[in-house]
Amino acid sequence: MWSYKDQPEKGWRVTSLVLLATSALLAGCMSCGGGNTVPAAELPHFGAQRAFTDLERQVAFGARMPGSPGHQQQLSWMISTLQPLAEQVRQQHFTAKTGLDGPYEFTNLLAVFSAAAPGPVTLLGAHWDTRPVADQDPDPTLRSQPVPGANDGASGVAILLELARIFRQTPPPHPVYLAFFDAEDSGKSGSGLLYGGYCLGSVYMVQNWPADLVRPERAIILDLVGGVAKPNPRVPVRTDLGANDYFDLRVEGYSAQAAPELVDQIWSIAEKLGHGAFQRARQTAIIDDHLPFIAAGIPAVDIIDFVPPVWHTVDDTPEYCSPQALRQVGETMVGLIYGRE
Repeated sequence: MWSYKDQPEKGWRVTSLVLLATSALLAGCMSCGGGNTVPAAELPHFGAQRAFTDLERQVAFGARMPGSPGHQQQLSWMISTLQPLAEQVRQQHFTAKTGLDGPYEFTNLLAVFSAAAPGPVTLLGAHWDTRPVADQDPDPTLRSQPVPGANDGASGVAILLELARIFRQTPPPHPVYLAFFDAEDSGKSGSGLLYGGYCLGSVYMVQNWPADLVRPERAIILDLVGGVAKPNPRVPVRTDLGANDYFDLRVEGYSAQAAPELVDQIWSIAEKLGHGAFQRARQTAIIDDHLPFIAAGIPAVDIIDFVPPVWHTVDDTPEYCSPQALRQVGETMVGLIYGRE
């Protein structure tokens, strides 16, 4: 995913788009009640432990960086998992040079549910590739090693796969797409590429949307949603963001500016379900897969934990993730899909 120290590249057009939302509108929407969920007992069950097993399975493939055996193994596994569940599974193949290397062959997946149902189309997305270098590891000798990607990659995919099982059993009341973006996590500041070379897959998907599918009317991206199961002895607790070693889903800056009503709806659902990880506090704006959708005029929200302790280190492994974190985000997405008025 994005680099915490990276700044937006010159020439970005997304900035002017997201700043169209005024601070007054944001404040008003952030203070209003959602009023659009159903009681948790009436929602389809989200299997957090099964999602966590999917997280572990992905890490077992090894690093899923571009060109690696694990990358191809993960792709094949996702396709075989999704095909019996979705109405359609679209593959988008493309070739691109990343901010770190390349060119490589990449593949986006798009799983379609309830395509013929009435109502607006919702896209839920996550990236499935992993970063080739652990450039934030506290040990300089390990920074050329690949990131295992339990939290940064596998967590969002795990939630989407469990949602796919739910959608198979209980079709959504309106159309839903599950998007699995490739080529998100090989960016580099100063590369000269759009968004620093991050978000290549989501950019490609937005710019090459299938002509026979209705474009989504809103998008929600899940990234770094695996939580923090325990402190890591090699990585000091961060205090510069006002957060410690725990799961903390604050409101990302571009999301708040471009989609304040959607932000309020999601956070209101989480609050009604009792999911304390979702905090109304505003956080910085970051580079992630929601930006290409915002640039295309589609309201998009990034649900993301801001720089968890093992981010971009060799310790981004399942032992530092939590089924409880997956449950909070997964149940909130279930509430969003099935509780909407």
